Amino acid sequence: MGKGSNDSHIVIKDGELSMKIATFIEEYDLHDSLLESISINGEKLVLDIDLCNWRQKNYSPEEDEMKVIKVTFENVQSYHLDSTNDTVDSDSILEINCTDVDSSSTSKDIKIVFEGEGDIKIMTFRSDNVTVE
Repeated sequence: MGKGSNDSHIVIKDGELSMKIATFIEEYDLHDSLLESISINGEKLVLDIDLCNWRQKNYSPEEDEMKVIKVTFENVQSYHLDSTNDTVDSDSILEINCTDVDSSSTSKDIKIVFEGEGDIKIMTFRSDNVTVE
């Protein structure tokens, strides 16, 4: 992955990995991971995720199969949660994807689909950077 090199699009600072949205989606397989909490503070959206570590590219059997991570999306705009039930309690992540806003912007439109208590929930928002700790 070449962490910290200019071609990787990943920067390590104070133990946090900072990267572009497309890099995050490429590097982290969130399918079946559990969304434990969602919080919004200004233009920051923080997701606490119980990550299926065993699904990750660089997983080795010596590591724990599950790992708690905090994912912080920066410069968030247009946040919306489409659900009849907006509580989150170990909801299973089904899909995450992003699309370009336009050719002049580094921001991406992000969609996260997750399921909890029989409800399908769809979170959409715009962001240009994400950190993982």
